[in-house]
Amino acid sequence: MSNSENKKVTVQDIAALANVSVATVSRALSKPEKVSGTTRAIVMKAVEETGYTINEAARNLRRQQTDTIVIMVPNIGNPVFSNVVEGIENVCAANDISVLIADTQKASMSPEKARSYFSRNRVDGIIILDGLMPLDVTNYGTKIPTIVFAGEWNPTADLPTVCIDDELGISLAVKHLFGLGHRKLGQVSGPLSNTPGKARFDGFNQTVNKLECGFGQQWLFEGDFSLESGAAAAQAWYELPKQERPTGVVCAADAMAFGFISGLDKLGIKVPRDVSVVGYDDLQVSQYFVPALTTVHQPRRALGILAAHTLLALIKKQDSGLPKPIEPWLVVRDSTASPMSKNS
Repeated sequence: MSNSENKKVTVQDIAALANVSVATVSRALSKPEKVSGTTRAIVMKAVEETGYTINEAARNLRRQQTDTIVIMVPNIGNPVFSNVVEGIENVCAANDISVLIADTQKASMSPEKARSYFSRNRVDGIIILDGLMPLDVTNYGTKIPTIVFAGEWNPTADLPTVCIDDELGISLAVKHLFGLGHRKLGQVSGPLSNTPGKARFDGFNQTVNKLECGFGQQWLFEGDFSLESGAAAAQAWYELPKQERPTGVVCAADAMAFGFISGLDKLGIKVPRDVSVVGYDDLQVSQYFVPALTTVHQPRRALGILAAHTLLALIKKQDSGLPKPIEPWLVVRDSTASPMSKNS
């Protein structure tokens, strides 16, 4: 056939050439598992001979699906989130699903613009990495797409959530310092309004209490996952009387650990000689930082992969139950050591 003829090929033409019904052609193209191998081969041969191409837009309209999802990310430049996104995209690419990415922290992301994504006509599903996403946005409209929270979540939202076991991760960090001989432990927490931040805060307190370590309110330095808040915590640690300083400090994010260690270095305090520090994330730079950072590894790509599989299963109504939280693990490097004084 000529090129002009190719453009006019219809399902009816395929059916006539293959000597099967139009319904059989449709099944062979959209649900090949429901057609015998012989019939499917005949149909596909006719498709090849005619140069027929599937009108994806029309097919999706009939199926009421867009084969597109959106990822709502609070900061796409943050490597913690970018690794999760990578895992999601890998799964979607393997399933011929298109991915849109919306940075919820951008000034241009108004509530109205955010709500525009929550339309069944635009996307089939949404993975939210922003636990501070307002519920009036996620509940917008009458035809809401399938939604899954990943990593962060809104505890008041009755929505499926895929997460990392942050309480376990922080517990590993505390037990590591305890095992080295530290008995005065402090923490640089994340924001307590943030679900992972609160989980890591709770995990620290629960483990310290079980181990019967020394812990005072003055050893809690609340941060916001940033370098700056880590540096501010270093100043607060330094201003404590020397004998009242915690000898081991757990930071709820690597970025805060970097800021904490850097801030102490400017004050003449060395890690781990004067204080041991554990981070949380295991960012790539952690192994190259000086000293190389002992930290809790978050399987971020695995989180993204699991979130994508969970979302696609829910879209297809293959409800197999929500997965258990992913277990993190401790990576021991140079920023932790036994305290100088065994009485610490």
